Amino acid sequence: MIERTDFGDVTRLRMWTVRSRLAGYDVSAYLVRGVLVDTGPWHVRNDLKRFMAETRLRGAIVTHWHEDHAGNVATIASGGMPMWIAPATLETLRRPIDMKLYRRFTWGVPPTIGGDVAPFDPAPLRVIESPGHSSDHHIVFDDNTATLFSADLWLGVRVRIFGLHENPYHLMESLRRAAELKPRRMFDAHRGEVANPVKALEAKRSWLSESVDAIQRRLDAGDPEDVILRDLLGGEERTGFVSGGEYSRLNLIRAVTRDRP
Repeated sequence: MIERTDFGDVTRLRMWTVRSRLAGYDVSAYLVRGVLVDTGPWHVRNDLKRFMAETRLRGAIVTHWHEDHAGNVATIASGGMPMWIAPATLETLRRPIDMKLYRRFTWGVPPTIGGDVAPFDPAPLRVIESPGHSSDHHIVFDDNTATLFSADLWLGVRVRIFGLHENPYHLMESLRRAAELKPRRMFDAHRGEVANPVKALEAKRSWLSESVDAIQRRLDAGDPEDVILRDLLGGEERTGFVSGGEYSRLNLIRAVTRDRP
């Protein structure tokens, strides 16, 4: 299902299915200046096709390879619509993705991209590299309206759950650079419109910096991971178990060990 909400020149396309709602998730793509920012998950492909048939689009932008954002790239590409997509993202989507059962259930398994993808210049929108959540992650900025489409850069201030390959140090730098854009509006892929975007970005970066510093100190003191997890992050939560550790609070501690400069 796709729920459409207009915010002046921006349209939010909130996407979910019965399955994703059971898992507690939905995701949003956005329409701005005739450009679709992200494509949503495979499970909503038929709803997206109907929307595209009814809407005049110039092209699409894909912020990163995760299946809730890039699940319909193959569908859009097969229809000939041009897309801005980073080479690393496209390379990932050309290979079968090894997905755990909970991701297959929630979002669906998108087909691989076999043919060519027509290139697209989304100007006046700017696509800005912002790694951390994933190595290929990008955000989209409209300089004319100071509007930021943050994809999965923000997600909330005190987000303790980390993906297996997230890099907190890269994420903090990306948050800093996004705040320096001075956005007046920000649209998050899972939270929708975010009030006071500069303050929200800076608050997340500050919380993450303080958390990483605290984890570093405990690791340097020789504390075991389970003790740090309990004392600093409140222990593990259900997502960590359901995902088989792919998304967990423990991943933040292990990322500090792995990615520490």
